[in-house]
Amino acid sequence: MPINNERELEQAVAEFQRLADEPAGSSGERRKLELDADIKAFYAQHADDMRKGKPRHE
Repeated sequence: MPINNERELEQAVAEFQRLADEPAGSSGERRKLELDADIKAFYAQHADDMRKGKPRHE
């Protein structure tokens, strides 16, 4: 399911992180891979218009 806005992106990232330790071949791992693809697609499509993150402190 495509991610349509930054709120959905935040929810997808949170779910992805919760699924981090899912075993290979499980439904959780499949969901994690789907989320990974959706998150990457959102970033690729919206890279120019997303709000900037916090600056690095050196």
